[in-house]
Amino acid sequence: MIVHQVFAQIYEGEIKNIIVCDNYELANWLTRSSYGNESLAIDCLHYPCTVGDKYRENRFYRVQEDGKEVELLALPSEEQEIQNIKKSNIELYEYQIELDYLISCRDLAINGGEL
Repeated sequence: MIVHQVFAQIYEGEIKNIIVCDNYELANWLTRSSYGNESLAIDCLHYPCTVGDKYRENRFYRVQEDGKEVELLALPSEEQEIQNIKKSNIELYEYQIELDYLISCRDLAINGGEL
């Protein structure tokens, strides 16, 4: 559950500031009041962006020292992480069952089928 929303204040394709705000409408109003009517607020809670990063075509970018722009990918939410962990646990459990089966078959073969 998200208690606060985090917004990037963007003007001319550049993040000028990052704020915590209750909702998009207020964040957008604050952004336009600060940077003009051409500016906008974008939810950036799951992006590792900072002031000075770029924003265009609904994507965040960081400019490297060599001038190359690298897209900043969204980090998974807590809910997505939990689902990924659950999926991994199921796969590990199935793998463990298969290993136990193979070890049992090997042990039976070594002992000539006798317990």
